[in-house]
Amino acid sequence: MKISTWNVNSINARIDHLLKFIKTDQSDIYLLQELKTIEEGFPKKELNKIGYFSYVNGQKAWNGVAILSKNPIEITNTKIPNYEDENARFIETEIKLSKIKKKIKLINIYLPNGNPIETDKFKYKINWMKKFNEYVNDLRKLMIPIIIGGDFNVIPTDEDVYSPENYKNDACAHPLTREQYRILINKGLTDLVKYFIEGNTNWTFWGYRGGSWQKGNGLRIDHFLTTPNVTNLVNKVKINREPRSWEKASDHTPVTVEFIN
Repeated sequence: MKISTWNVNSINARIDHLLKFIKTDQSDIYLLQELKTIEEGFPKKELNKIGYFSYVNGQKAWNGVAILSKNPIEITNTKIPNYEDENARFIETEIKLSKIKKKIKLINIYLPNGNPIETDKFKYKINWMKKFNEYVNDLRKLMIPIIIGGDFNVIPTDEDVYSPENYKNDACAHPLTREQYRILINKGLTDLVKYFIEGNTNWTFWGYRGGSWQKGNGLRIDHFLTTPNVTNLVNKVKINREPRSWEKASDHTPVTVEFIN
């Protein structure tokens, strides 16, 4: 089974890119973020034509997350339980891998950016992370297998950014952000890109300004996290850089995980 995550930065602006990527990638499931559309504006027909069911938690002009699946699935949550959030940043389903008896929680998140750090946007980010960590902790107590994928807007360490100095005042690299990310990881989750891909330039995001893509000035903010029983079934992890080179590309590029099933 293959699962990919991709912040498409507007699904309708990037639908041709998504279709092009799917044609060669053929993941079983896609986790999409930053749709920038309500469900009624999501291109379900185009995706259904190539064999995918679409499940959307949308929002007008901002945010939005979706799960595409070759097989029908049931959405179990569109918000972090016990947390009222007016923004569409969370969608969850359950999947099966044959070697694990329990159903696996598959969670797609678009974590708040949080900039500028001196505003309420940063307070919202940290609070969101705390509430999410509480939910993951509840799942871990129940020994539920978990896969979390998405745009975390977290630069985990200074090794995950081309120039730490340029991001010392950025919410994605702020000590409080990194602290909450470590709390999440310390619940027994593995950062799959960090664990399975060697090197220290495993970027997933290159901004539009200053020729970042051409200069290789990237960040690693798109992540897959898994519980140990799921990590044991990981066959391959790949950052698909090519879509970032396409004309009018998203500033993020897809990350794909292949599981033994």
